[in-house]
Amino acid sequence: MSEEPDDVISRRNLLRRGTCAALGMGALTSQLFTTRMVQAALAGRRFGDYKAMVCVFLFGGNDNGNTLIPWDGGAQNYSFYAQSRGALAIPQGQLAGTVIAPTNTGGRRFAFNPALADVKQLFDSGNVAVVSGVGSLVEPTTKAAYVANSVELPRQLFAHNWQQEQWQISTADAVEKVGWGGRVADALQAAGANAGATVSMGISLAGTNVFLSGRDVTPYTLSPAGPKLLQTSGLGSNAEQTTARLAFADLLALQQNEGYAGRHEMQRAYADVMEKAVVSSEIVRGLLQHPTAITAAVPAGNQLASQLAMVARLIEYAQSDLGHERQVFFVSMGGFDNHDGLLDGQHTGLLQGLNGALKYFWDALGQIGMRNKVTTFTASDFGRTYVSNGNGSDHGWGSDHLVMGGDQVAGGAVYGRYPNLAIDGPDDTGSGRYIPAHSVDAYAFELAKWMGVPVSEMGLVFPNLGRFLDPMNAGTHLGFIA
Repeated sequence: MSEEPDDVISRRNLLRRGTCAALGMGALTSQLFTTRMVQAALAGRRFGDYKAMVCVFLFGGNDNGNTLIPWDGGAQNYSFYAQSRGALAIPQGQLAGTVIAPTNTGGRRFAFNPALADVKQLFDSGNVAVVSGVGSLVEPTTKAAYVANSVELPRQLFAHNWQQEQWQISTADAVEKVGWGGRVADALQAAGANAGATVSMGISLAGTNVFLSGRDVTPYTLSPAGPKLLQTSGLGSNAEQTTARLAFADLLALQQNEGYAGRHEMQRAYADVMEKAVVSSEIVRGLLQHPTAITAAVPAGNQLASQLAMVARLIEYAQSDLGHERQVFFVSMGGFDNHDGLLDGQHTGLLQGLNGALKYFWDALGQIGMRNKVTTFTASDFGRTYVSNGNGSDHGWGSDHLVMGGDQVAGGAVYGRYPNLAIDGPDDTGSGRYIPAHSVDAYAFELAKWMGVPVSEMGLVFPNLGRFLDPMNAGTHLGFIA
């Protein structure tokens, strides 16, 4: 039997440990987090400052090829792009106003889609970064390993529902549907964040989702119009309606009712969840009665901007009314599955909506003095094929993403590894489905670290992280957080 090099043996052992953690992390993680949460509570530990991260999920798979476009500074320039994309290529004259010169690409320039004009300005001002070559990975993957089938791949690699879940979970071989936003919230709560708060730090403006699903932190969902209240119309004055809602909360709780202890465990659990939802809604409803410093106008008809408007309102009074030091938000927009009509205005309209929403949110955060305390980032099912299918693009893999923030974001640069765009080249699995150079775990790690998740907990939050980077070695990190 031939001997293997030490580095191969070490890597194999690391992969085995990561796989074991991914398959059996649930009970152990919950137990460890619960223990640390009790310890933090006993110690009276609090973070003392405020931070929030906002996930903007683009459902359907955003066409990365027409989001960030090569311009010059190498053989794979605009001419290469135009030839490779064919009918999908945006005319060069339309891109002149959105050309960017990243500070870290050795003079190579790119152009944003013309619909991202405000994002371009934020990039130039150092408040937006691009992270390239990110996607779902179980372990580092090369073209040779992919072709030889010698590497474990994410399940149902190009299927929307699977890849949406795996992006939101990050651990692409996980069995449990526990999102990385939820795991970050679990770790922060265990470390003492939001001690005593009633409303969850995980807040969705886009319905239920995997991203915010934690083991200890249950997400709170509300609409852009506000909390979904109990139907108490017709009961008289606002004060009387509020009394009725709170009375119903007492009824649901059962703890104050005779026979609560003897009820079935499921009944008690349901009642407890319902009580928390009702009380949380009352707290948020009260918060929204306060005056706001936000004067920026929500772009008409922009649903994503409407979601972010509610996020901004919750951030404005997060500490004073909610008792929150940390918040994790989920917002989304759909329609990105552009198999056809990519250049018929559909994709352009979607990016215009994204651009307008991000610009609105940036202005709103400025008006409440929170730009340095909120990091906003995009996510999506996957990228799209570089090669046209005739009038659109098909399901891809690795993609480019935007990160927006104040001093905490090292903006004006392109991080990660932009792929070799050659069709059938070293990064292409076919038709321009580029293998991600970086896992979602590595992308998420930067955000979790900024939020204050202790490095000692990173292996619990991201059990596969050691396959892609060393948490203790900044030289292995993507580095888009300053």
